Amino acid sequence: MMEMLSIPFVQKALIGGVVLSILLSLLSLFIVVKNWSFISVGISHATFGGLAIGLYLGINPTFTGFLFATFTGLLIGYISKNSNLKEDISIGILFSFSMAIGIIFIMKTSNYTSDLFTFLFGDILTITSLDIKLLICFTVFVGIYLFLFFNKLMFCCFDEEVAYTTGIKTNFYYYSLIVIIAIATVLSVKLVGVILASAMIILPASFASLFFWHYKKILIFGSLTSVVMIITGIFVSYYLDFPPGAFIVSLYSAVFMLGLFIKKVLLSR
Repeated sequence: MMEMLSIPFVQKALIGGVVLSILLSLLSLFIVVKNWSFISVGISHATFGGLAIGLYLGINPTFTGFLFATFTGLLIGYISKNSNLKEDISIGILFSFSMAIGIIFIMKTSNYTSDLFTFLFGDILTITSLDIKLLICFTVFVGIYLFLFFNKLMFCCFDEEVAYTTGIKTNFYYYSLIVIIAIATVLSVKLVGVILASAMIILPASFASLFFWHYKKILIFGSLTSVVMIITGIFVSYYLDFPPGAFIVSLYSAVFMLGLFIKKVLLSR
């Protein structure tokens, strides 16, 4: 194990994984409370379109991924709030559009295979020092944002209409939260890829809420569980030569199912 920890790319993977797990766990609470799990799926797949455009144009795909995911997230929010379409319908349409755009640009890009595989399925072992710096800076920003506006955000998530009548600027919190989730989703692509990114932002609060009701306990337990899952996943995948992202999500999902079973057994007594 000590030999493994001395390898630079493993060190970066562990640091990046821990920081990302904390970031996604902080946002997971709002995803679950707001019932936005499908929005996170839509945004994660929208990222694929932006990444593909970046590859095609020969510019940093992470940058175009940010722009595309943010635009799609805001558009989903706007359509949901200002039309008769249900949220899942707008997400489904934009989800399909983004994937279609991604496929078109990927097929027009030469030598795309390795990049495509990384974007779709992730590889945290390829995380760079720049990725870690971006993660840390954004996680600190999100932490400050939540510290300042946590109560108002929770109020908006529970009952947006009542929050509006009390003078809270609900649109600001609604759209800012969508943008933050979009950026966090793009940052998580290197960990687990586009396909599995939404799982890592849904699972922490979903698992913690099986055993706790208070939001502070959900945040703490969800964060700790995510850190353990990612560290365990990186170690096991390294020794058994498994794809890290897929194994982390599989392990986390299995633990969630086990927790669900344990809760059911305890309640039946």
